[in-house]
Amino acid sequence: MSQSSRGNFLALAGGAAAALATRTPADAKVDAMRDADVSKLYAAAKKEGTVVWWTAHYAQSAADRVRDAFKAKYPGIEVVFIRQTAQVIFQRLNQDLKSNVKELDVFASTDESHYVVLKSQNVLAPFVPADINKVPASLRHLDPDEAYQIGALGFVLINYSTKVQPPHRWPQLGDPKWKNQVTLGHPAFSGYVGNWVVAMNDKYGWEYFKSIAANNPKIGRSVNDTVTDIVAGERMVGAGPDNYSLERKAGGNPIDIVYPDDDAVLITSPVAVLKDAPHPNAGRLFMNFMYSREYSEALVKSYNYPLRTDVPSANGVKLDKIRWTRNKVERLSSGIPEVIAKWRETFNV
Repeated sequence: MSQSSRGNFLALAGGAAAALATRTPADAKVDAMRDADVSKLYAAAKKEGTVVWWTAHYAQSAADRVRDAFKAKYPGIEVVFIRQTAQVIFQRLNQDLKSNVKELDVFASTDESHYVVLKSQNVLAPFVPADINKVPASLRHLDPDEAYQIGALGFVLINYSTKVQPPHRWPQLGDPKWKNQVTLGHPAFSGYVGNWVVAMNDKYGWEYFKSIAANNPKIGRSVNDTVTDIVAGERMVGAGPDNYSLERKAGGNPIDIVYPDDDAVLITSPVAVLKDAPHPNAGRLFMNFMYSREYSEALVKSYNYPLRTDVPSANGVKLDKIRWTRNKVERLSSGIPEVIAKWRETFNV
């Protein structure tokens, strides 16, 4: 737990969370929570009874485990959640904001640029969880004003059927040997795919995607659609996730992953509580839970990378042993709209 000064931390019970909700990014720095604060927060959250969470962070099975782990740690609070692609939940939230509908407590997209937009609209409630210092040092305090924090980690890397010899570098997906054998998600739907396309465009230029287009790839929506295609035998290789692929592999399916020699793409998926959340205490308690050991252990059980450094990953691979690249949020803000337009022109979808 953080040892920083917390003398002015808000007493969250009894409606004090509303005071926190009125803070703007300019009010930062926000103090981190203490154990005593969490106890008060839990008491207030139980009175609210429900937390509403929209997530694109992981597959349905992982979201189910996270919900169950939260309810086991904090009985008396129902978790109502939607699991969808990042762009879908972001679009729905924007529709709510325009219509002044206040139904969401915790927003969990895989596209960090979404939070830049929401922060500029002053709709996020700055919050510093108790155990934020348990995540890798370079990923603490993603936003300097604490409007959002890291909520999940994952990778886009090469997925392949174990019936073939896999490629080990990204450009090999454009090899004619993979004609009609490549599967991809779509950057207009998936935050994972948007991150990957921006990273590949910056590394190899758009000619890279033209070479893949020549192989007639199957294009779904979610990055997880690539896993479904490979497990079903429809396609042999693709740019897919680590988590869902490892989960299906553990279930005995003919799929595996390769950490590419020219870098996996690290996805740092943020999380935030809405300033006008209908259940502000339950929302903060749920977000605070994401830095607990129970949360990381629930992630590992579904083969997602743990958020905490003191919980081993499912396949034993440590973050500092992986070759990875990560897009800066400024690049995502400009890059994702740009690559979506190019993608539609090149792939006609």
